Parts: sequence; structure tokens; C-alpha cells
Amino acid sequence: MPRSKSSPTSSAAPSTDASMDRQADPDRRADPRGEDDRERRAELERHAATLFLGAALTMAIVCGAIIVSGWFAGVLVDRWERVFWAGALLGGLMVATFAAAAAPGGKDARRACRRITWLIRAGLALFVLAPALCILALVGDFYRL
Repeated sequence: MPRSKSSPTSSAAPSTDASMDRQADPDRRADPRGEDDRERRAELERHAATLFLGAALTMAIVCGAIIVSGWFAGVLVDRWERVFWAGALLGGLMVATFAAAAAPGGKDARRACRRITWLIRAGLALFVLAPALCILALVGDFYRL
């Protein structure tokens, strides 16, 4: 027996509270992958906090190792030392970038997602570039390039 259109179990898409909430609240709009902006923001904030923790821990371990080893400024040939310190400064900038990504901010989840995504990408680029410069300086100094 066919169901009438007025019955609550009809095959037509019922108007639910969730779909009405999505239309009323701009932060609940679904992106192309079907995620809510709030869920995506929470996920990005978790990633940013994890990356911040990892970057801060890495910098602390490297700085502690340098202090324990007795290394001091002036040991490297001057041109390679500049490269090393450029890498060290980029490492500090990386930690600050991940900290900015992990910091809460704003009520607009869509804008926050864009900000966090951009900062995470910049931090990951610095995560590769900073140690590369430091290692290049140490290898260049060791082999007298």
C-alpha cells in the first residue's frame, strides 16, 4: 500500500531540526567533504596544538643538547654560523607560528579554519627549512665548503 505524502514515514526528505540548524547557523554549513565548519575547526585546533607541542619539545631538546655539548657562538666559520643562526631563528618562528595556530580566536569557524590552515602550512614549511639550514651549516663547516 503506497504511503501518503503527509505521513511522517514518507520517502520524501523530512525537514529535520539538524537541517534547519545548518541553514540558520552559518558556522554549521557543510563544506564539500560534508564536514561542519565547527568540527573541522576542532580538528584543526587539535592538529595545531599537537604540532605546537612537538615543535616546542624539539626546540627544547635541540637547545638543551647545544648547551650540554658546550657549543658556543664563534665555533663555526663566520659565513656558516650565519646560516646556522638563520635556521635557529626560523625554528623559533616555527614554534611561534604553531602557537598562533593553536591559539583560540574568533567566533566565525570558517575564518578560523582558514587562519589555522594557513598557519599550519607555514609552520610545516618552517619545520622543514629550519633544521635544513642548521644541518647545512654544520656540514658545510665540517667539510670546509
